[in-house]
Amino acid sequence: MVSVLSFTLQLLIDKFLSIAFAPAARAAAMQGKGGIIHFEILPKNVNKVVDAQIPVLGNVVTNLVSLVPLINSSPRTQWFNDIKSWKEAYPFTYSKESTMVKPQAVIEELDRLTADRKEDVIITTGVGQHQMWAAQHFRWRHPRTMITSGGLGTMGFGLPGAIGAKIAAPEKIVVDIDGDASFSMTAMELQTASQYGVGIKVLILNNDYQGMVVQWQGAFSLSQSSSISVDAVHTDLFYDARYSHTVNKNPDFVKLAEAMNVKALRLTDPADLPAKMKEFLEYDNTKPIVMECLIEQNEHVFPMVRPLFFLSRAINSQLRRFPPEKPSMRASYTQNSAQNRKQMRRHLLPHVGDLVHKSTLP
Repeated sequence: MVSVLSFTLQLLIDKFLSIAFAPAARAAAMQGKGGIIHFEILPKNVNKVVDAQIPVLGNVVTNLVSLVPLINSSPRTQWFNDIKSWKEAYPFTYSKESTMVKPQAVIEELDRLTADRKEDVIITTGVGQHQMWAAQHFRWRHPRTMITSGGLGTMGFGLPGAIGAKIAAPEKIVVDIDGDASFSMTAMELQTASQYGVGIKVLILNNDYQGMVVQWQGAFSLSQSSSISVDAVHTDLFYDARYSHTVNKNPDFVKLAEAMNVKALRLTDPADLPAKMKEFLEYDNTKPIVMECLIEQNEHVFPMVRPLFFLSRAINSQLRRFPPEKPSMRASYTQNSAQNRKQMRRHLLPHVGDLVHKSTLP
């Protein structure tokens, strides 16, 4: 019965979420001037969750190649204006006033010291907050120089991905930007790099948490050193701080690396960042090196979208959405979350009750 209930709940939630998908395209479809095109190889998946105006069956690569000659070039003025407005509404900002190391600052320093040789730098990442910060604050300029697990979201990808990239391009500087949790998934591959002389550079942003999970599971602990510029209060944003298995009991990453005959550095003071990063990058490119950065634990990735909200309702690091919320941010945010939960209950609970009542399973 539990399995049936869980499956039915997921179907109902999928249907609820489908209502929020691509509202502009849905509006255009109603006006007869746009809509949703669904490329799909399995016919049974068409209109399964999201209703499409034009389903295209078959291999997506083949179909997209066939589509390209039919596209008419245009300046796309409105689209670029939209992108500009989003950048203005949701800038990649963070508070730099902290005694702790900021993860964004670490990546910005890496970006600064490699600015004149981007063609010689390959970045790999694990999966999590560090992956998002890398995408936001490191500016790569050449194809196939940012290697990350985007679709599948495989934690632990960064280190073996860096080894593969370095073997393929030994003359390049290959940097794995990783988080402590993601790095721990495949940390023993560091021994592979050590044994075979694969000169990768591993940058570990260590906050002793599975940071992305913490950010989604519950409350943001707002401290004076956090990027969130509101009072130092504990604000329950999404799931009332019901954390589950998100604290990491990490090993000493410096000693772990040294035990594998790998050079290791540790950054604890923001003032030491330029010198440490310089040493990290200038280390022998034929040998692996690790730099562990003990970062601000309360740092979060912005902008982000609350569960079951449109992309247009994203919030930035000041807990503001665009257009701005009412003056009392905390009150309005809490009220919105409560309304959101009520809306979910209103849509789901009648169906759940009906399922439980009619089920004949033990």
